[in-house]
Amino acid sequence: MDLPDSIVRFLGILLLSVPGAPALRPVPQAYREGFASISERDLRAWVQFLASRELEGRESGTRGYDVAAAFVASVLEASGVTALGENGSYFQTFDLVQRSWDLEGASLTCRSASGETSSIPLGGQVAASATGDIDWSAPWVFAGRGEGAEADAQDDFQGLPLAERVVLLLPRPGNNHELLGARLRGAKRVVVISDERVKARTGLSFPEVSPRMLEELLEKSGKLEVLYITREVADRIFKLKGTSLEQLSAGGRPARFPLDGLEIRVTLRAREAHRSTRNVVGYLEGSDPVLRREVVAIGAHLDHVGTRDGRVFFGADDDASGASAVLGTAKAFAANGSRPRRSLLFLFFAAEEKGLLGSRYFVENPPVRLEQMVLELQLDMVGRNEELSSPDPLKAERAQDNVNSLHVVGSKVHSLELDPWVNVVNEMVGLAFEYDEERVYARSDQYNFGVRGVPVVFFFAGFHPDYHQPTDTADKINYAKLFKVTRLVFSLAFEVADRERRLARNRM
Repeated sequence: MDLPDSIVRFLGILLLSVPGAPALRPVPQAYREGFASISERDLRAWVQFLASRELEGRESGTRGYDVAAAFVASVLEASGVTALGENGSYFQTFDLVQRSWDLEGASLTCRSASGETSSIPLGGQVAASATGDIDWSAPWVFAGRGEGAEADAQDDFQGLPLAERVVLLLPRPGNNHELLGARLRGAKRVVVISDERVKARTGLSFPEVSPRMLEELLEKSGKLEVLYITREVADRIFKLKGTSLEQLSAGGRPARFPLDGLEIRVTLRAREAHRSTRNVVGYLEGSDPVLRREVVAIGAHLDHVGTRDGRVFFGADDDASGASAVLGTAKAFAANGSRPRRSLLFLFFAAEEKGLLGSRYFVENPPVRLEQMVLELQLDMVGRNEELSSPDPLKAERAQDNVNSLHVVGSKVHSLELDPWVNVVNEMVGLAFEYDEERVYARSDQYNFGVRGVPVVFFFAGFHPDYHQPTDTADKINYAKLFKVTRLVFSLAFEVADRERRLARNRM
């Protein structure tokens, strides 16, 4: 049975008086009330709900995610946090779009100089690597194995017109580098003959992205478009030239030649599926009539990866832990008797797992000017004990050694004043900081703020074997650590929001 929070806090004070226990710095009076209001019981309840089976892994664009977003908004509203989304709501809605190939409707027609025509249905015998629709009617050229990118090798592309033609290749089994030579020789459209690659790529879709990112992908799509066809389809094309793949391969190195006299048209359409998702945005106004126009933001991503093959990926640590810490921070600010000078933003991002899409949408459509953002604090996977296996004992991490550890990422990138402040605040909390995970700086939502000049710090408790697995469940969270992280972030946000001046920026 859980003890009342008042008793838990009392026992904590007693523990600090035990000989050998670390002495923590007293909490300043200005935010002592909010600090004391942070509840491990709240954090546990929020994680358990967000990582419950009923929310089906919270994939952005699904019912489970929408329920999570509505729940977070309801907690903010009950805490007295103001809505800062569109139309007076807590939500900032944006679209997701996914493209896939209409493989069953794909077709290839081939007409010889004598008028003989072959119409080849491509369903099940074609795959593609391109972003736009394919409608090719340019002449084709067969470039053999597509080998010869190295200067001292036989060059299958030598002397062939590539730039204005569709380049047909029969790669050697096990060779996956034929596209390099084609690209270097100026080819823009390539057809690769490979049953294995058709099978491997059938059913693949573009990643789900925002419409803006899809436009960017389409703008880049002219560099190299690739189709993969089966040997059966290729043989039907070569039949109209009086040959076959078997004959062409008989000599080891196939002959190379333009497919002059053949009119070939191949058509493959992309189809789009649209759905919407939403960030959740809350706001508390600061106390200073001038500085309240500036903000300190605290963010986490609310989404996870959903379900796969009937299995729910619960996402308790990734990132129900971070989202719950942001809720705890928001509730503490609302409960505190006084507000800091600057205002506070509480951000819950959608579609982080799809490529940081929610935070990108936010910084492109901010409800407050980015120039007014003093700091963005990000929490992602802050509820577990880091555990990594490695053949190198020096690189292995044991969970029992990381019960109190937390990675601090990006705290020195934008302001050398920030990291000392993080450490001073930690004297009230007592976490063990590590600074060995800068490689993950670009892997969470603070990245989209940092590249636009907003100072950031990213708190991360480390990877473990349940990362992106169905076993990332609420019962494995270290709630004592999550409790400390929430108090750390609340204290840091209050201190930075209440400073007379902004953090001094590094010279870039």
